[in-house]
Amino acid sequence: MKKTVSVIGLGNRGTEYMGFIKAFHSKKVELHSLCDIRQQALDDIAPDFGIPKERCYLSPEEFFAQGVVSDGLIISTQDASHYEITKAALETGYKTILLEKPVSGNHDEYIELRDLAKEKGALLIICHVLRYSNYYSRIKKIISSGAIGDIVSINHTENVGYFHFAHSFVRGNWPNEFTSTPSILAKCCHDIDLIAWFMDSPCVSVSSEGGLRHFRKENAPEGATAYCMGGCKAKKDCPYDAEALYITDPFYKAKFIKHMKRTLTGKKVNSKEDIVNAIKGGDYGRCVYYCDNNVCDHQMVTMKFENGAVAVLNMNGFSDKMFRECHIVGTKGELIGYGTKLKMRIFGGKATTVHTGSPGVGGHVEGDIRLVSGFVKLLCGDRTDLTDITTIEATVISHDIALASEVSRKNGGVPVILKDYFGKE
Repeated sequence: MKKTVSVIGLGNRGTEYMGFIKAFHSKKVELHSLCDIRQQALDDIAPDFGIPKERCYLSPEEFFAQGVVSDGLIISTQDASHYEITKAALETGYKTILLEKPVSGNHDEYIELRDLAKEKGALLIICHVLRYSNYYSRIKKIISSGAIGDIVSINHTENVGYFHFAHSFVRGNWPNEFTSTPSILAKCCHDIDLIAWFMDSPCVSVSSEGGLRHFRKENAPEGATAYCMGGCKAKKDCPYDAEALYITDPFYKAKFIKHMKRTLTGKKVNSKEDIVNAIKGGDYGRCVYYCDNNVCDHQMVTMKFENGAVAVLNMNGFSDKMFRECHIVGTKGELIGYGTKLKMRIFGGKATTVHTGSPGVGGHVEGDIRLVSGFVKLLCGDRTDLTDITTIEATVISHDIALASEVSRKNGGVPVILKDYFGKE
């Protein structure tokens, strides 16, 4: 008999995961119920997956009032709602839950969810998808083998991409730490999770510097208007011109956001007029210098670990392309990763290219596919070993480091001792 999965939150990530289940796991799992606060999303998505209207819900409260209706649950709503929805899911009785990251920007909330999951005997998995890619899994295996010796340092850079940063963290869903979460948590808890995983040693202190340097009204070019299509005289030379990024630029310039039509309008099928109207008066058509954003557009985090090693994470919102760089130095050799290309140098020997089998997509899409596959295996009982699974217990450290980095940054970069700040957990 097939296992069933319900989904709360029908944005890009939720529908992507539904697509993976339908494409790769339909013999073992079927989608049961959907929940979203937007009727348009339910009307657009439910027919594609054969979900009848009576199993579509317009609020989490309405959904949970039905009791436990499926074997598994995916929660892929906006950050600020994760705590309340996940708490309700655990209290309702769901035992296998996949939750989009981050869990919460509040330490007490994610600790409460960790403890509640343990109390209820539930498996709460967080979507730190990068761990699941062949590329990062291969790095972990090399480190664990001892091939490069003991880790001395890790230097990791998340190049967000200028267009991606503007889309998500200035105009989009994560621009304000008070209505969402800080950008270091929303964007880089993936990367912090990787670093902590590679180190396999407790993080003892964190220091950080950075801020919001560029996307401010005082940096608006002469002639800029509140909306890009509102008579802006600086459009021609502005790389953030929304009309260009979402409508007129060729794909190689606008990158993935060229195809984010549903994000712009809220509808699955759009005419050119729909897109133009969304840019003229919607959030994604705003001038990046006149938005309500307050999250960092650049930040560096230094982490010291109990084993004596040090890691530096650099979040950069101004790169031309989206990619991650990683340089891991050990006592016997080093690993140098660029995108999904990996080289290993053993001291005194030759450099070798490590073939990881990852496609050239930064490990993210592949990681998404493998994460969903792992979730399905756990749901179906085909896997019981939780080694390297990103459970809520494993997630706490990445969130603690991210929140501690914000405390440090806001206090001039002073080190934060984790055990002193958060206490025993």
